[in-house]
Amino acid sequence: MAKQPWTNEKMNKWIREGRGQGELEGYRPWLTIQNVASNGRSSRIKGWKTGRIHHFFSDIETRYFYLVEFDTDEVCLDIREHYPILDLQDTLGDCDIDLDKFRDKESGTPYIFTTTFLLTLKDANGKKQYVARSVKAAAELEKSKVLERFELLRRYFSEKQIDWGIVTQYDINVIRAKNIEWVHSAKTLDGLSTHNVSRLTKIFVEWLDSSHKSVRDVTNALDSQFNLDPGSGLLLFRHLIANKQVLVNMDERIDLGKPVNQVVRVTNFMANGGDVRDAVDG
Repeated sequence: MAKQPWTNEKMNKWIREGRGQGELEGYRPWLTIQNVASNGRSSRIKGWKTGRIHHFFSDIETRYFYLVEFDTDEVCLDIREHYPILDLQDTLGDCDIDLDKFRDKESGTPYIFTTTFLLTLKDANGKKQYVARSVKAAAELEKSKVLERFELLRRYFSEKQIDWGIVTQYDINVIRAKNIEWVHSAKTLDGLSTHNVSRLTKIFVEWLDSSHKSVRDVTNALDSQFNLDPGSGLLLFRHLIANKQVLVNMDERIDLGKPVNQVVRVTNFMANGGDVRDAVDG
């Protein structure tokens, strides 16, 4: 199917639809997987912070999202993906980069730049601050048009006094991101069919704190002893990791065949220390 031209009518329609507007569950990304033919693996993920479905066009975008969700849990207030820059020309004014090359050749309508992520963070004083990140495969940075577009974004966010940077696959801790992906959907226990979750959790944590058996043996024993659906113990284990009630080394592949005391450290809802920018910068 031939690519449809980008027109003023289409741009105004998207703005009327509320794209690029709102916050948290009310935000609508400028681009969705229905609009963009992805060269990578597209994904739709329900966010912890927003409660809405996020749209990503590559593994790099998806993995960066997981890192932000997990590693900046206490300080990241909102994650907005594919955030549009609707006032680029007005903000930059006269420019030594030819903006005409960023127009639709048929209609002449300027394309709308986006940054892959606009993050709302809480600083040490509890005030909101914004961080923008553009995610791109490193090989794409060899293209002059991509570099010019990113230079325009750099200037734009500098004018707005917003920290902007580029993230490539080399900035992503893949093992950590995959571990977070594994626990991500277990943030809530919607799939656990028992009315005694609090009691079950207390018993399970005590087992994890004292057992010398493998993680898999302990989760299977929980299913067996309490007549739970198969996999319920594993779901609870993932839930505890997602909520940081138990700590594991997220930088190593989580091996369920290892003894519990080599994998897990029991804790109380510990807030992550360190600087949020460590996580945001990958």
